[in-house]
Amino acid sequence: MIAKAVKGKGFRGALEYDLTKEQGRVIDKNMAGEKPRELAAEFGEIRKLRPNLGKAVLHVSLSAAPDEKLSDEQWREIGKRYMEGMGLENNQFVMTRHVDTDHEHIHILANRIRFDGTVTSDSHDYKRQEVIMRELEKEYGLQRVPSSIEAERKAPTKGEVERNLRTGEPSTRQRLQQFCDAVVKDCGSFTEYQERLDTVGVELVPVAQLEGAKLSGLSYRLDGMTMKGSDLGKGYSP
Repeated sequence: MIAKAVKGKGFRGALEYDLTKEQGRVIDKNMAGEKPRELAAEFGEIRKLRPNLGKAVLHVSLSAAPDEKLSDEQWREIGKRYMEGMGLENNQFVMTRHVDTDHEHIHILANRIRFDGTVTSDSHDYKRQEVIMRELEKEYGLQRVPSSIEAERKAPTKGEVERNLRTGEPSTRQRLQQFCDAVVKDCGSFTEYQERLDTVGVELVPVAQLEGAKLSGLSYRLDGMTMKGSDLGKGYSP
């Protein structure tokens, strides 16, 4: 199961998408409104409690694998579990189920501003929702998705994406990933891998245990910066 969460400024556009999209229907909410305009106005009343908060909108999609089928009640339970785990149990929300793609999924549109005027924290939200997804997969017998720490190649962080947009230049970590991906093709041995990296300016530093008998880790050094293989992704470790 995959969770994607996006923070935004406007409720109306997200409501139009969730409620009017073909084959979409509301399966749970804690609000009185029915139409996008009514619900947007209702969200707006709570938003007045924190007028200086730029991004009060949280738009979440939870997706199952293509061959997995869940009932409305199961999706409702999954959505509620996600909200509780992310600290959204005291917030306005609308939960919509869409069946217009080859994989079942729901959307949760929530107000980050709670009924008491406090704001739900988004600290470490990506890691927290990963934990919740792995728990739900086990509980409902769903296909397990590897967590980010297990990924062969770690995705760019938010900071790296913003830096790329601002400067047009990849980070050192991204450059190391690119160099390693390029030299490993048709590479016949560890020694050859090390030599190829050296030709592009990357120093490969083996980390050994048992007096050098066991290779326990790899580090990569580029432009004076050293990073562990696990920082690049599982595929860059021994």
